[in-house]
Amino acid sequence: MGALCLLPIRWTMPMSTNVLQKESIHMSELQANISGIIKSSVIDGPGNRMVIFFQACNLNCLYCHNSHTIGLCNLCGLCVQNCPTQSLKIDASNKQIIHNASTCTHCDNCLKNCPENSSPFYKKMTVEHLISEIEEVKDFISGITVSGGEVMLQSEFLKQLFISIKTHPELNHLSILVDSNGNIDENRWNQVLDWVDGFMLDIKAYSSDVHKKITGHTNEKILNSIRYLDSKNKLSELRLVLVPGYNNSKEEIETISGFMQSLSPEVRKVLIKLRKHGIREKYHYLSEPTQLDIAQAVEILESDKHKLLVI
Repeated sequence: MGALCLLPIRWTMPMSTNVLQKESIHMSELQANISGIIKSSVIDGPGNRMVIFFQACNLNCLYCHNSHTIGLCNLCGLCVQNCPTQSLKIDASNKQIIHNASTCTHCDNCLKNCPENSSPFYKKMTVEHLISEIEEVKDFISGITVSGGEVMLQSEFLKQLFISIKTHPELNHLSILVDSNGNIDENRWNQVLDWVDGFMLDIKAYSSDVHKKITGHTNEKILNSIRYLDSKNKLSELRLVLVPGYNNSKEEIETISGFMQSLSPEVRKVLIKLRKHGIREKYHYLSEPTQLDIAQAVEILESDKHKLLVI
C-alpha cells in the first residue's frame, strides 16, 4: 500500500456535540447489506486488517472472484429449491432467506444457481453491529478495509460507520481503506473523503469499448474518480488485472501506462495476473496471461518514478 493510506485524517471542520448527537440518531436507523467479514487479513492493506464486504455491485466483470456479491436477492426461491440439505427457506414476511448453518454443507449450489449473482447469506447490519464486531478485534488489527461488491453504493452508511470509528476513543487509531471499482459519482466520494485514509481502485481498461467488454459498462466515471482521488491525495493504490485478448494489446497497455504516469508517484501501481480459479464457470474460456504477457506489460508500465508491483 502506498504511503498515502497512512496519512492522518484531514478534518474539514470540528464536529460539535449537537452534530454528533444528530449523526448518532441517524446512524442507528441505517442498515447496510453485508456479505461477509474477515477479522484478520494481511492482503487488504498495510498490517493486519479487518475486511468488511458489502453486497451489490454496479459492474459485472468477466473475471469477478466475488460474483455472489454482485446482485441483491429477489426471493425467487431457486436457491431454496436447489439446496440438497434443505438448509434454506424463504421468510416472506421479512423478505429474506433463512439459512440453517447447522445443516449447511457449504456446497455452494445456492450461489451457482442464483440468476441474480447474489447470495442467501448476506445480512442487513447497522453501524452499531459493525462497531461491536470491530471492538472484538481492536487490539489485534491496524485498520479496517471495506470492499464489495461495490462498497461506495452504500456511501451514506459508510460515512456513519467511518465517523463512528474515528470518534471512538478505542478505535480512532485504526486506518480506514476503501476498495472500490471507482464507478461512482463525485458526490459519493465527497461524503466520505475526510474520514478515509486511502482508496484502492482498479483500471480495468482505458479504452471505453474494451472496458465495456470486460465489465458490461463504460469507464468515464472510473477514470474521473481516479483523477479526482489522486488530486485529493487520497488514491493509495491503482490496480490492473491483465486479461489476455482484452486489455493486453500493446496499444491498450501504452495508453494505460500514460494514464498511470500522470498520477502521483506515491500511488502504488499493481499489475495482477488473471487467475481463472474462483471465477464463474461460464467465463472459464478466459486465458491466464503467460510469463511473456506479464513481462511485456511490465516493460511498458514500469518507469523510474513509477515502480510496479506484480501479483
